[in-house]
Amino acid sequence: MAATRTRRQSKRFAVPSRPEGAAVRGPMTRRLVLPEGDWQSIRSDLELRGWSSSQLEIIQAELRQGWPLRIAVRHAAMRLGTCPTGSKSLG
Repeated sequence: MAATRTRRQSKRFAVPSRPEGAAVRGPMTRRLVLPEGDWQSIRSDLELRGWSSSQLEIIQAELRQGWPLRIAVRHAAMRLGTCPTGSKSLG
């Protein structure tokens, strides 16, 4: 009978010291990146322009559906019937 062959582990790659580290950090959070930029930077810009959190939630939902930022802002303003005082057009 033939003897079973065992493979030795290569010492080429370092073994992580704490393999459970990934589980401790928790699941990776996804960032929403759009053609207009990162959602966090877009959000901070809109907050500086006076948009409320409820309007920002609607804008984010519209952006996730694929609408451009200019249209998403318009939809949020029409849906809630308000826009910030002195807000400027985005495009």
